Amino acid sequence: MRSLLYTFSILLLCVATLATAGKLYRWEDEHGNVHYSDKIPPQHIKQARDEMSEKGVATRSVPRAKTAEEIAREQELERLRAEQQRLIAEQQAADRVLLRTFRSEDDIILARNGKIEAIDVMIRVSQSNIRRYRARLADYQAKAATLERSGKAVNQRLLANIDSTLRSINDTYAGISEREKSKKEVAEAFAKDLDRFRELKRLEPKAYTKEQERRPILNLVKCATPESCKAAWARAEAFVVENATTRMQMLSDTIIMTAAPVKDDDLGITVSRIPERDTDETILFMDIYCKESPIGREYCESDNIKALRRTYWEQVGGELVAHREQSGAE
Repeated sequence: MRSLLYTFSILLLCVATLATAGKLYRWEDEHGNVHYSDKIPPQHIKQARDEMSEKGVATRSVPRAKTAEEIAREQELERLRAEQQRLIAEQQAADRVLLRTFRSEDDIILARNGKIEAIDVMIRVSQSNIRRYRARLADYQAKAATLERSGKAVNQRLLANIDSTLRSINDTYAGISEREKSKKEVAEAFAKDLDRFRELKRLEPKAYTKEQERRPILNLVKCATPESCKAAWARAEAFVVENATTRMQMLSDTIIMTAAPVKDDDLGITVSRIPERDTDETILFMDIYCKESPIGREYCESDNIKALRRTYWEQVGGELVAHREQSGAE
């Protein structure tokens, strides 16, 4: 006991002596040993320390120096916090716009339907142009056939007109394909708005569901490799031959097309091979057309034709879709 008191007294004496000499520091080394000194050794300068008063009371604590890894981690956390705050602010701003724009779920659905209908109008204009192109192509082909039957060569101008008309048909179908995709994007965007509106208003979902936003575009099949596209193109040709009721008008590496319908229950089909913009994929876009008559238009809107579009998607793209789903699962 006396030895312990003696040691403590000596320690206090050292502290008092150092305190009178100037600033006093207390720190622990890497082994946990406590040190008192008026100077911090260079090898311990990064250790946490306390500055002591003349009475041996800590007046200021200096934390240990942070490592480069700790500094980098703190900077990254700060960046993530700032990004989180930015996203929160963006969401709050979007919520305010959503609530100012729409008063009810029906308002959102009407706005969605209006945008989709506007795209459908442009698609119908494109389809009308395609009907004109098909008629023009049939006229050119008939003239070429007449020349061939009479033993005359088909002139270059007629061949150029046929080629130009085919390109116009393909380009127009490419535009329709893009608009079909934009319709799906509009539906998906409005579905998100509708879900968020319900959350903000604490509403229970109505009969409306997301199924129509989730469903695929049935007349659009994608393939990514030459082998898969070749196989899908062969399946597309078989589909057209099996289901179209009008004669084959054009069969090439880029377009499969049957003639325009003549009777009310005729069914014409065209499949175009369209390179996807900004990707390596190819789109096989299928179009079904009926006679331009009240009965023909009604026939094209029937459940049978809707089922035929799903048949196309399953028959031509089913294997590709299954492969993509399997790849995604892996």
